[in-house]
Amino acid sequence: MQAPELTSTQSLIDRYYTEEKTKKAQALTRASLNLQLDANDLAMLNTIAKRFGKSRDDLAKDVLSHALIDLLTQLEPGERKLIARDADEMGASMAHEIAEENGLKDVEHKPNIWTGHERNIAKAEKKQAKELEEARKADKKLQVLTDLKEEVSTSNEQSVQTSDLNATALMPEDSEAKLESTVEGSSLKDTSDTTPTEQESVFS
Repeated sequence: MQAPELTSTQSLIDRYYTEEKTKKAQALTRASLNLQLDANDLAMLNTIAKRFGKSRDDLAKDVLSHALIDLLTQLEPGERKLIARDADEMGASMAHEIAEENGLKDVEHKPNIWTGHERNIAKAEKKQAKELEEARKADKKLQVLTDLKEEVSTSNEQSVQTSDLNATALMPEDSEAKLESTVEGSSLKDTSDTTPTEQESVFS
């Protein structure tokens, strides 16, 4: 006989059972860590935990987990890789020891957690370095174009100034020629204008 298909509510209860078993297994593979915090740090931890409806211990675990990733990020690449590998090996060993102390034979432990974080960090660093190099090249190219534009502009200005100087140098000769032409024309005009008058005066 085929088992009846579960409704969405029934499957939800099954999921809750699975989550409960997982949490119990995780609890049996985790070690406790006792900390003495400054009153101000403890107050902030309590306040944030209360704001988001979390327990102080859960928030402290999340904060510590993220803080460890930040610490790993700041290590030098070569040392970071070695530390990540050592931490993964130690983590697997400690998980099995804790499980045995709690009477468990099989334990679910995610391998290579810190090695994975180290790879992601290295990948992000390479990407950032590449972006910085591309930005540097773009700035250099822009600077070259700007310098070229300034050189062209300066060359054009010098050409204009040279043309103006040449035109100014030619101006006196042209002016002198025009002045002589004007004077000669004026003299001829004066002579032609005065000749009849002189003749009239003679006849008179």
